[in-house]
Amino acid sequence: MRFKNKKNTLTALGILFLLAGIIISLNGKDGSSFIYFGVGTLTATVLHYGIALGRHQISAFIVGLIILHTGVLLIVKGELIYPSEFGFITFVSGILVLLNSGFSEYMRDRKKKN
Repeated sequence: MRFKNKKNTLTALGILFLLAGIIISLNGKDGSSFIYFGVGTLTATVLHYGIALGRHQISAFIVGLIILHTGVLLIVKGELIYPSEFGFITFVSGILVLLNSGFSEYMRDRKKKN
């Protein structure tokens, strides 16, 4: 099934999960996972279609840096809550995102234009 407008579909999905989480929370149950998923989907939609669509190399580079530094924080500070292997996996994932971001090609092409 193909969606014609992915932005509207992702926004509707985020709102659906957010409202489901709020309704579950109002009934006295724990709906925080639905609320987090809804807010995360809405945030990712806004970031992707608002910022990343024009310069995807820069946004992929920034996301890679965020993932990499999250991994470092999990290794250093998260020893009590998470195992250090989780932080190492997150750190390596950040490195992979950085290497695949295409930022160096973007900078090379930008220098050729000037």
